[in-house]
Amino acid sequence: MDRPDGFSPKRQKARAGAPAQKRPVHAAIAAQRESSRQRKKAEKGEYQRFTQATRHRRWVWGMSVGSMGLLILGVVVLTLSPALTLREVVVEGSDRIETSQIEEALGHMYGEPLAKVSSDRIAQALEPMTLIKAFRTRIEPPNTLVVSIVERQPLGVVESPSGFVVVDAAGVTLWTEPERPIDLPRITSSPESNLESFLAATRVLAALPAEVLSQVDSVSASTLDDVRFGMRGIKHEVLWGSSERAAEKGRVLQASLVAAGSDTPKVIDVTTPDSVVIRDKD
Repeated sequence: MDRPDGFSPKRQKARAGAPAQKRPVHAAIAAQRESSRQRKKAEKGEYQRFTQATRHRRWVWGMSVGSMGLLILGVVVLTLSPALTLREVVVEGSDRIETSQIEEALGHMYGEPLAKVSSDRIAQALEPMTLIKAFRTRIEPPNTLVVSIVERQPLGVVESPSGFVVVDAAGVTLWTEPERPIDLPRITSSPESNLESFLAATRVLAALPAEVLSQVDSVSASTLDDVRFGMRGIKHEVLWGSSERAAEKGRVLQASLVAAGSDTPKVIDVTTPDSVVIRDKD
């Protein structure tokens, strides 16, 4: 076979193998494109997450600023607005104290913003009223202050040069009467002369059942465990002892008074309610 000039078998062989050398190049290009797509996809996702977090932070910041603004506005309205000033005082729980006294004591606060009417100022205004043991307040917008009173309860009377002083269990003077109140027992010791005896007597009086307390005429005490009292309308003397087991002592005392009768004065010892002793009074 005739071969043209310049013909080279090796060159022909090299051209025949050329397509096989291009396949790795195409695979690398495809891998590079896929990698580029994955990178762009990841960058896009990261950007979306970043922008979402940024929007969330801006929303939280905006809400915080808005809430603070509303709070400041509320404080300004409460403290400066003439629509929320004190114009009326309502008193609850008052029995012995006249409502007008409390209203008068708080009268200097009328016209002030309700937010400025504090419990400390109210306590200072009501301090001279010894009948008030405690109080609570609440505001009823737009103009009302409600004061709930807890009054001290009279427990007995102490005789003094100026009359009969009505006291509570703590020895606080509630008021003074020229004549002895018939519905209160007389405490023979005063908090000024003998505080220990006075507190022992009032502790027992406070623990007495109501049906027994109403029959007590006078009460005395030498110690916390030696309290005794006289009964109304009869000459019997009751040895009560301490304030412990008051309910049991009250129950046995009722039966003991019936057993003692009313002919001769008796001493009824209920210091130990399980074994009551009744004897003639010396």
